[in-house]
Order: sequence, then C-alpha cells, then structure tokens
Amino acid sequence: MGFNTIIGHEKIISRLKKALEKNELASAYLFFGDEAIGKRLTAISFAKAMNCLTHITDACGACISCQKIEKGIHPDVRIIAPEAETADKETNAEGKEKKSRIIKIEQIKAIQGEMAYPPFEGKKRVFIIDNADKMNTEAANSLLKTLEEPARNSVIILVSSKPNYLLPTILSRCQQIRFTTAPIETVKRLLIEKGVNSSDADMIASAAHGRIGSALNTDADAIKEKRDEYLNLLSAAASGNAGNIFLSVEKYAKDSNAAIEIFEWFYVWLRDVIIFKETGETRYLTNSDRLGEIKKWAETDTVKYLDIIKSITDIQKAFSRNINKQLAMEKVMMEIKEVSHR
Repeated sequence: MGFNTIIGHEKIISRLKKALEKNELASAYLFFGDEAIGKRLTAISFAKAMNCLTHITDACGACISCQKIEKGIHPDVRIIAPEAETADKETNAEGKEKKSRIIKIEQIKAIQGEMAYPPFEGKKRVFIIDNADKMNTEAANSLLKTLEEPARNSVIILVSSKPNYLLPTILSRCQQIRFTTAPIETVKRLLIEKGVNSSDADMIASAAHGRIGSALNTDADAIKEKRDEYLNLLSAAASGNAGNIFLSVEKYAKDSNAAIEIFEWFYVWLRDVIIFKETGETRYLTNSDRLGEIKKWAETDTVKYLDIIKSITDIQKAFSRNINKQLAMEKVMMEIKEVSHR
C-alpha cells in the first residue's frame, strides 16, 4: 500500500511526490496536525516510496522493500515511539494512575549510530519519530545536533500533534508539513463505503471531528455508550441540582482525555439543538436518535446556548495551557443549569 491509501491529503501527497520525482528530499520533515488524521501513515508511505524497488514517486506495495517496511522489518526504516516511564500524577476516569511515555536520549543515540553508516539494503535510511513532542530535554538536544549535521543518505520524519512542545531550533531545521482534518461529509462517505449505515456514519464522523483514522477505528455502539454517559452530565446540569453537578464533574476532571471528549460532546449536542430550533431539520443532526430530548432543549432561546458554546470553545482553546478542568466543567454546567431554569 502506498499514497493511494491516504484520504484527504491530496495536496501533501502531490508535494511529496514532486520531491521524490526531482530527488529533492529534505534531510528532516515535521508532519504535524491533529491526532489520528494520517500523519504516521503518510510518513510510512513516504518511507516506502523512498525505498521502493520498482516505483519512483510512490510505493508499489509488492516489492520486497515495500513488504518489509509494511511488516516493520526493513533494516533501513525505523519507527521510534515513546516508551513507558514513571507513573504520572494524572489519573483516568476510573482513578487509575497513568504512565507517562517519553522518548529517551538512548533512542536518539541509537538513530545517530545507524546514521553513521550507509543504507544496508535500501536507497535511504528513514527514521520516523512518532509523537516527537514526547522527547525529553536530553533527547531533544541530542536530536538537534543530528539535524544540524544531517547524514547524506538519511531522512528523519518527526510526527507530532503538539509541535509547540518541540524546541524552536528543531522546528527551524525541519521542512514543516501541516495536516488538516477532513470535511465531515468526506469522513461520512468513507464510512458508508466501508459498510457503516448512514445514521451511525453521521454520528461517528461528527464525533471524530474530521479525523479519519479515529473514525475508522471507532465502533458505533462504543461511541453511543460514551456519548450517553457524557450527555447524562448535561441532564444532571439541566435538572438544576448543584450537588449532582459537582459530584458528576469530579469523576471526569482528573482525566484529560475524558474532559476533552466531554466538551466535544457538549458542543455537538448544543449545535444539534440550535440547528433543529432554527431549521426544524433532522438530517443534519448528529444525535438524531435522541430527537425527543433535542426538541425539549430547543424550547430555550438560541442566544443563551450560543453564549454557552462560546464558553466551551474558549475552554477548549485553553486546554493546552493546563487549565483547571474541574472548574471549567463546573462553570459550563452551571451555565446550563441557569439557562434551563430561567
């Protein structure tokens, strides 16, 4: 499999193909953008194309080189990923400690050792550093030295969803390629082609927010279960019981991923309510299976919901600044309580 398996990044693929055709490859690239949108897959496909035995601007998928890269056993193509470190202070929604994962200096030094030699059997040595923003200080400084003196037949591809965590000096030495999310309709169409029914495809596509990789690896029943769990928080807020609000929020505030997902579902729910109130249409609703509740919520003035949506988007932007998630969730849910009881 080559570039033809990548959906929604046609301009990027065209750019990489031109570089291959002209043999004008950079010594280092940074593929950055949201999680689960195809950065890693593109990096692997790019590595295949660089080392394909029969094609120049793409991977044939059939030669021994392409097959080895696909299986992860090619001696000249390596993927470096974060390794488990000590327990983090943060816990998930079940109260279990998370393990922080980092890329250590030993992993970078291993790259440097391999780069000292020409490719063993391929055209290029390719090192894909996945979640490059997870490098610790020592690893990042060590990589910087490598980027300052690149090896002739080696290409380094950094993959990151948080490029602002990387050293500015590393960023400046990479050719940066930004990956964007796909339109919701594109994701929905792809899911339907994969056999997902239209209603579930709409819900999964909306929940994935244009992240194709996330959409393809999501089960509709699991999405519904998680959605219902999060929307129950909204019901607790709408009930007007402040005690229920604080008890409900406490469980999820310790888990960053859960907090992010909750705000995403709050946003989607309020969007559905506003769309239905203003248009009366159901075909554009992500949560059409909960139409009865949407109709009830739609009895409230749209402007009040728009104010809450603004609060949600402001909080989402502030997540990267490590805000107090519990206070943020309580704020939004208290706003919903006030709107529901005016």
